[in-house]
Amino acid sequence: MNYGLYLSAAGAKAQLDRQAVITNNLANANTSGFKRDLVVMQSRMNAAYEDPRMAAYRLPIVKDIGGGVDAMGDGIDLSQSTIEETGNPTDLAISGRGFFMVQGENGEQLLTRDGRFMLDQDGHVLTVAAGNRPVLSKDGSPLVVDPNQKLRIDPDGTVWEGGQITDKKLALTDVSDPRYLVKVGGNLLKNNGTLKPVSVDTKMLQYKLENSGVDPMQEIITMMEGQRAFEANTKMMQFQDTTLSQLNTVGRVA
Repeated sequence: MNYGLYLSAAGAKAQLDRQAVITNNLANANTSGFKRDLVVMQSRMNAAYEDPRMAAYRLPIVKDIGGGVDAMGDGIDLSQSTIEETGNPTDLAISGRGFFMVQGENGEQLLTRDGRFMLDQDGHVLTVAAGNRPVLSKDGSPLVVDPNQKLRIDPDGTVWEGGQITDKKLALTDVSDPRYLVKVGGNLLKNNGTLKPVSVDTKMLQYKLENSGVDPMQEIITMMEGQRAFEANTKMMQFQDTTLSQLNTVGRVA
């Protein structure tokens, strides 16, 4: 095995994986409440440590050389994004840390920062995205309001109907460790860790939406850097392939 080719190929693959993450971020630059995925480059161990089958190809001179780099998922950037006025009473934004709770297809509790909600004819509060999933109240049941009454939602989630306060409350929750969050599509998140109450500083803002957490210019610059790194790795692969071809002709009788 040519270890140089192996290292260059690993670097090229890592950059492709990185570009896939950046592309998805850019595709959601206008998605309300979207939080961008993070990716970092991490050094790899020697190929023989990652795959014992590679041990047969390991030479003494390269036995302690690493395996190049790999693109590793580094979680989700939960930084607060800017908030925009919409004038729609079923639009809600979260100021501070926290998530709305949504009922998944199998009845599981999912999380989102996307506050684009709507009411059906029976008054069920549903997500606009993610297949119109029910939005949950504080007691864990789907939130239902009177669709014929003016809707008001306080910063703590308390629901008013037609100027009268009700015992209904929209659920907000937070996670103990963001590293256990997994995106499941539709701008929804699954939490494989534990939930915790939101901070007293977290507020729910009606008639507003949180913008996407993606800065297109930053993502494009990162994409260009990755493209140059990918090209550098592929050029090294071409150079090594050319060198090997020339070596194979040494000593050949014409």
